Amino acid sequence: MLVNHIYDTTIDYGKRVNKSNRKKIGQFFTPPAVATYMANLMEHNTSTIKILDAGAGTGILAGALCERILEQSNINTVHIDLYENDENVLPVLRANMELVREVLEKNGKRFSYNIIQENFILDNSDYWNGREHREEESLYDVIISNPPYKKIGKSEPESVAMSSVIHGQPNIYFLFMALSAKLLKQNGQMIFITPRSFTSGLYFKKFREYFLNTVRLTNLHLFHSREDVFDNDKVLQEAIILKAIKTTQVTDTILISASENMYTGERFIHKVPYSTVVDIESDNLFIMIPTTRDEVQLLNMMKNWKYNLPSLGFKLKTGPVVDFRADEFLREEEVENTVPLLWSNHFSNNRITFPVPASKNPQYILNTEDSKGILLDSKDYILVKRFTSKEERKRVQCALYIAENFPYKKVGIENHLNYITKLNGEMTREEMFGLFAILNSSYVDTYYRILNGSTQVNATEMNSIPLPSLTDIIQIGEKVMDLDSITVEFCDTIIDEMFIVTRSRKRNVV
Repeated sequence: MLVNHIYDTTIDYGKRVNKSNRKKIGQFFTPPAVATYMANLMEHNTSTIKILDAGAGTGILAGALCERILEQSNINTVHIDLYENDENVLPVLRANMELVREVLEKNGKRFSYNIIQENFILDNSDYWNGREHREEESLYDVIISNPPYKKIGKSEPESVAMSSVIHGQPNIYFLFMALSAKLLKQNGQMIFITPRSFTSGLYFKKFREYFLNTVRLTNLHLFHSREDVFDNDKVLQEAIILKAIKTTQVTDTILISASENMYTGERFIHKVPYSTVVDIESDNLFIMIPTTRDEVQLLNMMKNWKYNLPSLGFKLKTGPVVDFRADEFLREEEVENTVPLLWSNHFSNNRITFPVPASKNPQYILNTEDSKGILLDSKDYILVKRFTSKEERKRVQCALYIAENFPYKKVGIENHLNYITKLNGEMTREEMFGLFAILNSSYVDTYYRILNGSTQVNATEMNSIPLPSLTDIIQIGEKVMDLDSITVEFCDTIIDEMFIVTRSRKRNVV
């Protein structure tokens, strides 16, 4: 009853307030099905509970928790702090919390609440930075939030206040997560819905280091749809619901579930070993979210691969030619002192075809003293597309650039492509074909999708992907060269034979 009533007031409020204004402050309201799901993750077995809603909006998450508390006879005293500094929504929030008070008191619960009209991060910055002491009883048993999703500058007050967890471009939602972990009592729980982006990537590394050493994840639910989680508010990122407990005790498993959106049922629910999801000993601390049993098996298999590109002496880098910055050097046709400029449209059946007819992009670049800083020596490379569309079958798309097929000393690689090179010396053909076979396989493609929900293939994550030993890679390369096939199916077959991978069925990458 509470959730549905609050949602009705949310809909009315949304009709009165321009959506673009809400988007500017990163405000996306939680639908009732999601709010109820999040509230049902709460477990509390003492008579008193202190709750924080870190970005309250119209109060639907607090209302959902209270609806859950009504079902629990052991809880008889409830206090909720609600942070909300958007003046437009405050009257709706107050009215909804008065309704919550009325319903809980009518059902024999003692209830109090406090709406804090302050910036959540700045109001708690002294405690975050150790300038203020707080007793355990002033902290929270449960923190629930749908935090604002908004990129902010590194010079913004919130970024300065929490600089210890910031590297690169911050998004305010993960600052809410970090501060909430700090505000939990020991063994307290936090339940959040956020974008998936914090689970990987260099920009979130400092945050993950703090977060995963402060709390232990117990539940992860992944929504595969990018558009259907927040009703008509278009949040074009995969969203996850997480629950975490503030404890230093070892957690054996994480309960992972997945669904297409908030309306469809869970299509996968499984307990997964904690170390399969979070490798707390690794440098990057990525959070893997497998959503099929085959994916769990794949992660466990690849954990036995103890190397990666840099540790084997290779590195994936981003193409140095940014077209609008290099415009003076670009040419549509081959003229004196030009060399190939490679784009994604030169990928053809996993090889580079150059030139291509009717290209929409300039295919040549001048090789001069002024342009030499953005050109590469023409030698063997594995090229990888940086961007693919959501609808494409494969996320990791590779092609071989074999230098002897191109009579040039230099080559340009456009910025929308990555390339793999050997750090010292030349890549042998066996190494190139062996690495290609692994990266072109459905195994690595599936691994990357588990790791990253975006359509961008970036260097930090590709360089961290587990790989077998160089001896095994060379052996794979020899087989590929002998049989002269580089299809995904053939690459998978070789890996199956080499590493005795058995799966009940191969997942179709969609």
